Amino acid sequence: MPVEVILPKVDMDMETGSIEAWKVSEGDFVKQGDILFEIGTNKAVMEVEAPASGIIRNLVPASGEPIAVGTPVAWIFLEGEDASDTPPPPAAETAAAPQAQQPPASPSGEAAASTAPASNGHPARALDSGVRATPLARRTARLHGIAIAEVTGSGPRGRITEEDVLAHLAKRPAEPAPVAARAPAEAPTEGELVPFGPVRRIIASRLSESMRVAPHFYMMAQIDMGALQALLKRVGPRIEKAVGVRPSLTVLLARVVAGILPRHPMLNASVEGDAARLHPTVNIGIAMERDGDLVVPVLRGAEGKNLAELTREFGRLREAVANRTIQPADMRGGTFTISNLGMYGVDSFTAIINQPESAILAVGRTVDTPVGRDGQIVLRPMATFSLSSDHRIVDGVTAARFMADLREAIECPEVLI
Repeated sequence: MPVEVILPKVDMDMETGSIEAWKVSEGDFVKQGDILFEIGTNKAVMEVEAPASGIIRNLVPASGEPIAVGTPVAWIFLEGEDASDTPPPPAAETAAAPQAQQPPASPSGEAAASTAPASNGHPARALDSGVRATPLARRTARLHGIAIAEVTGSGPRGRITEEDVLAHLAKRPAEPAPVAARAPAEAPTEGELVPFGPVRRIIASRLSESMRVAPHFYMMAQIDMGALQALLKRVGPRIEKAVGVRPSLTVLLARVVAGILPRHPMLNASVEGDAARLHPTVNIGIAMERDGDLVVPVLRGAEGKNLAELTREFGRLREAVANRTIQPADMRGGTFTISNLGMYGVDSFTAIINQPESAILAVGRTVDTPVGRDGQIVLRPMATFSLSSDHRIVDGVTAARFMADLREAIECPEVLI
């Protein structure tokens, strides 16, 4: 019997996932351990390996639509099996594109649908729900006023793709535009439509929800970075020799923040209904960029780790992000987030809270700035820190006290290292 390829459970609280991209094609020979497809969860995009070697058949299209965990999404025919004898389509297909129920036959023997009134005055659209097509194909068809049922699909098992819709559109005779509606010859084009990738969809959903539910307020401070820079220069080589990774300013800031957060429990908390969950440990998320997308791996138990330990863990997470091997567990359970864009020349910015956390710290670049010291104007390496807080559980005075402690710790960091 062929081997089922199922949608795996890659995270403890995962109930559904989506196939974002296949790395193999229908009829390919795959080896056990080969990467078959990318699965999207509500936290990350993961790669799934082949459970056996053989010919792969009946691939569920990569539509980005939710599929229940454990559902077959393909079959692998083992050596000696007839790969032309394809098993029934996996049940995931019905989850991704439910088929319209057939109406009961009328007494005359004709389907009731043939005499039923069409929805919204569009007869063909009444049948669209039973047509197998990608979401992008359906959207493109709607934009051009095409009934998706009229399009011939070229995808697996006749699934309609955006290319099929565009090809169908190209075959239609051009209709002259009404005189009053004709655009001028130099009218600008609409531009290119770039669909969201799987990670961008997750980011869009989570950040939109954060802005909707959490009343953000912001607090900023310019802090002298001279002592922190000197400390990093002094201990950096020794830590690099011990753990194989040189500590960065971001890791040093994570250590400083982890040292003061226990004194500010509402900034290391989250909202649960009408209550605040005070977290017993400090798990600091570090915002990182990967291929234009945002991921936030977590430094767990940061309050109990020294700079060398945090540097080693940060190096592991950064490498996993770069290699696309980061696991959902590495991005779960954060209690506070740091986003540092100083290395890109950004002077200052405000960040959106990473729900369900109550605050996020944004860090700008360090710039030599004239400041007053003992009655004299001197140049000092200054950076702007912006704290975004959830006003449901964090008050202005609470945030101000955190920023005062942050300034003191950065300007005299030895006590925390």
